[in-house]
Amino acid sequence: MNRDLARDERLAAELAGHAPGPPGWGPARVVVTLMAVLIQLAAIAALGCGAWLVVRDFPSISVLPGVVLLAFGAVLLPRPAGLPRYSTRLDRADAPHLHAFVAGVAAAVGTPCPRIIVVDDSFEADGGTTGLLRRRYLRIGVPLFAVLTPLQRTALVAHQLAHFTNGDPLRSGPAGSVDRSLTALVSLFEPRRDTTIRALQDPAILGAMAGSGGGPMRGSVGSVWYAELILSPVNAVLRWIAAGVRRLFASMARADVHRAEYHADAEAARIAGSAATLAMLYTLGLREPMVTVLRRHIRQAGDDRPDLAAWRALGDGVRAHAPAEPPLSTSPFAGHPPLALRVRLVRSRPTLEPTLPEPADAGADADLATEYRRLARDLRYG
Repeated sequence: MNRDLARDERLAAELAGHAPGPPGWGPARVVVTLMAVLIQLAAIAALGCGAWLVVRDFPSISVLPGVVLLAFGAVLLPRPAGLPRYSTRLDRADAPHLHAFVAGVAAAVGTPCPRIIVVDDSFEADGGTTGLLRRRYLRIGVPLFAVLTPLQRTALVAHQLAHFTNGDPLRSGPAGSVDRSLTALVSLFEPRRDTTIRALQDPAILGAMAGSGGGPMRGSVGSVWYAELILSPVNAVLRWIAAGVRRLFASMARADVHRAEYHADAEAARIAGSAATLAMLYTLGLREPMVTVLRRHIRQAGDDRPDLAAWRALGDGVRAHAPAEPPLSTSPFAGHPPLALRVRLVRSRPTLEPTLPEPADAGADADLATEYRRLARDLRYG
């Protein structure tokens, strides 16, 4: 992790003082794309070979490796991003002011307007493509939107819409799909306490498997336990290989992914101003205290009616008492640069004033009135 953080700090120092452009095609981008293509070809080959082993002499012992290859290929197949299960889609007829606001920000960013706008109860936002048709979407977390001022909302939406054109390798082309496939593959090999038989930790089980004491662990059931003990080292090796490939893939894409995030922050500052962008970034790192003060305020108020003016004042108070700079931390698979470095880069550039004349105000809040009431109810009773 220290090595990753050192790389992040070197990139931030390189970009300090000027607005970075979107990442272009360099050696790392070429390697990431080639890895993505090879992994997808491996998935197709595994599916074809697995199907052949299953049907060539059915039924036979070759069915077992065939099924394994089919499962392996299915996990590695392209995985289009999906929307969160519990998100709510807002059509233009349901939220005309919000759609108009997003369209105005999209025009200012210079990107096509997303076809889908969804909201959920998360304290975050996201922009990207979803489904096989790769339709553009914008997802807004209602708690986050509620504590932001109109200009801070503009910065939030501008940043997310900039992802459509900022050259992030994990949001376009085959690389993003392969990243999700590798994540699923690593998760498949991870041991789970609720499904793993703890045979090596229970002497009674070992005795039953050995046949001593006349326990129930005989026959086919005992064979399953023996198979797990035999396959456990194999599973560990496969997990190590999958994690290594994912780590290499993430490491090669890391610089371009982070450069794309810095570019999106620069677009947010250009449109909403530096001050609003910094406040928005600080808010993203204050999820727990923000939700805590919101819950306390709603429970003290004693009803489910949203008070957006009070909520924003609470958000200002939390930001005022936050540390001068967010914590500097990261992980090998971080999809964003450390928040502290993002703040540092916005501060390193000349201060910008907002250029979008119509931020999200009362009209957008009216469109989200139902979602605000649901949020207040959930925080009051949750």
